[in-house]
Amino acid sequence: MRIQDFFKLGKRQTEVVWDDDRSPVFSFNPRMIAGAGAALILIFAALHSFYTVPLGSQALLFSFGRYLGATEQGLHFKAPWAEVVKFDVQEIRRFEFGEKTETPGSRYIQDESEQKMVTSDSKILLISWVAQWKISDPYQYFITNNVESENNSYRLISGLAEADFRKEVANMKYEEILTTGKVTLSANAKARITNTFKQLGAGLSIVDVLISDVKVPPSVQASYNDVETAKQAKTSAINEAEAYANKTVEEAKGRAQVAVNNSEAYKVNKVADATAVSTRLLSLNEMYVTNPDLVKTNLWYENIDEILSRLNIIFIDGSSGNNIFLGDVPITLNGNN
Repeated sequence: MRIQDFFKLGKRQTEVVWDDDRSPVFSFNPRMIAGAGAALILIFAALHSFYTVPLGSQALLFSFGRYLGATEQGLHFKAPWAEVVKFDVQEIRRFEFGEKTETPGSRYIQDESEQKMVTSDSKILLISWVAQWKISDPYQYFITNNVESENNSYRLISGLAEADFRKEVANMKYEEILTTGKVTLSANAKARITNTFKQLGAGLSIVDVLISDVKVPPSVQASYNDVETAKQAKTSAINEAEAYANKTVEEAKGRAQVAVNNSEAYKVNKVADATAVSTRLLSLNEMYVTNPDLVKTNLWYENIDEILSRLNIIFIDGSSGNNIFLGDVPITLNGNN
């Protein structure tokens, strides 16, 4: 049938038949019905043969349950009967444990059953944390999490993440997690959860593990505060003792250094004196070999001069009985006095 014949209205397409009540009855041409059906099928096929993948997403293509491949962002052609499943591979998703967001940025719901965790020294801590993740392999994620609803899928993989986090808490001590061990706990938990999902082939990657809050149960909070107060007092006493010890040690070091310096000075002086005496004796020895009488005479004058300088001289006049004390007058043999 030609197109112009299909769209042409006339007796060949529509005949009006009047019944006895003079009501018109329309009779359609079978060719027109077949053509309209074919047109509808073509329109349906055209509408279902193209699909668009948004920016930052990937699409999986299936035909009667058989996987055909993945496509990136953009406009794509497919068979009308093929199914397309799209995944946002750039979106950062979150698993929240212990403290769930009810209203973003304003309200949180506490879940103490998720917060309670046991440390390696058999103590209980209340920990709230978040695992950030994204889809890394859409096909692996689809076949691993092929459940009826996405909530059930999240329950499966979030349960694995929670189990791994609890294992890391069980490997660390109570006091360590409360003080300096949060960064270590986050890093170890991220590595463990990442390894679990990799072995499972879950098709997702862990971006980060963040600890939002760590606290002790309310029932033991008062006892914990007392312990912390005692620890602070102990630390303060230790610091004071160390400060006193450092001060005393430094003072002792200073006195020791002064003694060492004095000893060194005394040593230098004695060595210098001994060197001078030794040098003079050697010089006298050389002179004595040449002129011994002269050396003896000089030595006698030097010694008698030293002796006389120490004496208090008293002259006694026997005739008159008067004594003259000359103790303050230095006596030398050089002829000046």
